[in-house]
Amino acid sequence: MLLAERISDAKGERSESIEAQDEKLRARAEREGVHIVGTAVDLSISGDVDMFDRPSLGQWLTPEGLQKWDEIWVSTQDRLSRDDKHFLAFVLKVIEWQKKVTVLDDPQFNEQMHTPEGLLILHAKALGPAKELARIKARVTESHERRRFTARWHGGFPPFGYRPVNRFENGKTAAYLELDEDMVAVLHEMRRQIIDGQSFLGVAKYLNAKGVLTARDRARLRKGKPVKSRKGEGIQEKWAETTVKNVLTEESTQGLKRYQGEVLYGADGEPVRLADPVFTDGEWESLQAAIQRRTRTATKRVNKTNPLYGVIFCAECDAKAVQKTFTRKAITYRYYVCGSFPKEDRCKGSVRAEEVEEFMEIEFLQRYGRDPVTERTWVPGTDNTRELEEVRKRIDRLRRDSVAGLWDDDQEGFRGLMASLMSRRDALAAEPVVEGHWSEKDTGITYGELWPTLDLEGQRKQLIKSGYRIMISKGTFKITPEPETWQEKKTRLESLGYVLRDNRWVQPDTAHTGEE
Repeated sequence: MLLAERISDAKGERSESIEAQDEKLRARAEREGVHIVGTAVDLSISGDVDMFDRPSLGQWLTPEGLQKWDEIWVSTQDRLSRDDKHFLAFVLKVIEWQKKVTVLDDPQFNEQMHTPEGLLILHAKALGPAKELARIKARVTESHERRRFTARWHGGFPPFGYRPVNRFENGKTAAYLELDEDMVAVLHEMRRQIIDGQSFLGVAKYLNAKGVLTARDRARLRKGKPVKSRKGEGIQEKWAETTVKNVLTEESTQGLKRYQGEVLYGADGEPVRLADPVFTDGEWESLQAAIQRRTRTATKRVNKTNPLYGVIFCAECDAKAVQKTFTRKAITYRYYVCGSFPKEDRCKGSVRAEEVEEFMEIEFLQRYGRDPVTERTWVPGTDNTRELEEVRKRIDRLRRDSVAGLWDDDQEGFRGLMASLMSRRDALAAEPVVEGHWSEKDTGITYGELWPTLDLEGQRKQLIKSGYRIMISKGTFKITPEPETWQEKKTRLESLGYVLRDNRWVQPDTAHTGEE
């Protein structure tokens, strides 16, 4: 005999616990002296899940499992199923298998399975649990709809930077989100690295090296479960390039509520906020600007030994140039050659690597050596275009709902909501659009002082940032932009507001020493 026990995770389903079911079934089996071959326990399995698909019971309904039992026992009929179609299909299978079903609170169940009239009675009995399940689903859906536009947390693992907290209100426990200071510190470090020009992959490597847990692993630990990755349980999940980008671009990092992948807006046209934001508006805007700039212009480094990767190209086909080395008489020679793929299609031009790198360094320092190194700071702008579009869509949806008669019983509510949305639309449309922009602040050092402190990777990034491009051909190369004359340099820096003092270019407010 097989015991079948199930409990749903639907909070609206009032059912006896697994322990109570097990106690009743075993007490009955002991009184009747029946041998128990096993127990199929399905925890948190809804009554509308087909019995053949259940994690535990489904294993006993396979050809191999059927050989191990002759009779299945449940405490009540709805422990088998709350879906009338699944229930009847299972009953017909039991008849086909020539097995029995015992329902403790329905002694006639097994006999009714074997007559046409009895099957009709069983079907009628199955309709009750099916209707109750439909009522449960309706209550759950209604509850979700009611909470959708509130600051309540719906469950699951929260976005990185936040942790769930329970608050007692109106006699019940409600879940909310609050900032996790440890994760907030990590997010600010991630932002700093992106602003400084680090790649998403570089940030991911940094997080993995530091052993920083992902949002998913943190959620597992909070529930008392071990961390888990593709490599198995107990192995920490790794940060990836896409994970870093998602964390730094999704609005949930700013505490905004999302629904079906989009920010959720309330009746007043304002986004629904779950918790305080991680970044200020200015910090968030500058981060997104840095990410967009990097997405458009970033050059990934795929060859760690090439100090000019992303700077040097083939003049004939415009493919990135790669390094080629060979050793002769214990001396290693390096060349830059066309990196087109496949190798058979590579152009024939090549130049000595040391020659190009030395010339490039001299050119950079001649052009920028006495220029001040500036620090880019973001000046926030104002652009409500996206929010304005969302409000207009809400107005259109509200009008369609009214035409469909969905507001017939609440015209006052309709007019109030429409007035609120139209007021918000007009206010947003009246606000000017001011683009955010970067501002340069003098750091007090020159590029000539900065250059020796940079490693090869730092120098490579600086050349890319400065807009340099080297084109190689047979034994020659050309650098753009071309070296500028002293007059061109003077004109360029003076146009930016710099003056030459003590053999270095400085901003006017630092050019005076107090002596007139």
